[in-house]
Amino acid sequence: MNFNRRTKKAFTLVELMVAIGILVIVLSFAGVIFRVGINSHRTAAANAEIMQKLRAITSQLNSDFKGLNKDGEIFVVWEAKPLRSTVYKDNDLDGYERFDRIMFFAEGDFQSYGIDPMVRGNTARICYMLARQNNSRPEEQNCTKRILARTQHILTDDENLADFPNTGGFTDVQWIEWNNRYEYDKISLEQWKRIPWVNKKDILSVVTDVRVSDSIVSEDARGAIIEPSDANSVHMLFCEGVSEFKIQGWSEQRQKWLPEVDPDRDGSVTDTHFFMYSSDPNTVPGVLYPYPPNGLVLINNINYPREQVDKIHFNEIPGLGKALKFTFTLFDSKGIIKEGRTFTHIIYLDG
Repeated sequence: MNFNRRTKKAFTLVELMVAIGILVIVLSFAGVIFRVGINSHRTAAANAEIMQKLRAITSQLNSDFKGLNKDGEIFVVWEAKPLRSTVYKDNDLDGYERFDRIMFFAEGDFQSYGIDPMVRGNTARICYMLARQNNSRPEEQNCTKRILARTQHILTDDENLADFPNTGGFTDVQWIEWNNRYEYDKISLEQWKRIPWVNKKDILSVVTDVRVSDSIVSEDARGAIIEPSDANSVHMLFCEGVSEFKIQGWSEQRQKWLPEVDPDRDGSVTDTHFFMYSSDPNTVPGVLYPYPPNGLVLINNINYPREQVDKIHFNEIPGLGKALKFTFTLFDSKGIIKEGRTFTHIIYLDG
């Protein structure tokens, strides 16, 4: 009697363990590849966001300075503070970060961002600077959360608008209202240039957030004050995540960009263009153009004749010159690129 015995093939324990091991390795590699893919995607998105910010900043700078009016005033203020954050690289290796600002007049087709009131005009007073937030100055803020502000005041003679600037007896609240909410000055360029110095110094202090001469304007009323939740200040919000804003002018005579904290990069600031050891607020370096009536150049270790702060010598003025170089460090909103990315952009002024 024959019985056909059927045998069933099965995995041995060793084979099962090997299969499981291979599966674990494959899944591990798949997990690594997945994480790398996700991180690459996030990094690419962060870089794209930063590049978008870069294009917005450089495009607006190009547009504004294309219409630069050299018959108007230009006020540049440079401020260097010791680097407190280790979040991003100190690209110029001087141990300081910059909080510079610039005010100038430009020609173009300008329109207010708000509709109360709606203003249009061909001449505007423009200012770039890092903004105050939550009652704190830019250097006191998280460097990845700082805001680059662009204020735009269109010159107008519209009789239906309130008179600004009317600086006689302005309170802090009125200064803040004028500088931050309104987008116009009811004044001509020639009238602006003829504003008496006793009033002009207060105006410049408010616009640029620096104490000009013996200005008595309170610090609380100065500068661009932006609260993203306040609809009346959002029109000044130009770009978020700008940790440093540096402005330099090309000096043909010295063949270098001015000003610098440590011009020769030897680690000593004895040759600095900044007044490092002065507590006098009147020694914040800057350029006020033109002279007459009020122009001057205030840069440590650099002497320049005041009477040559004029249109004829424009390309020779330290801090202005033939070109301006803007340097800024940008961060993405999600903090993917931890150290941010630093860029430079050059605007030629000798056209």
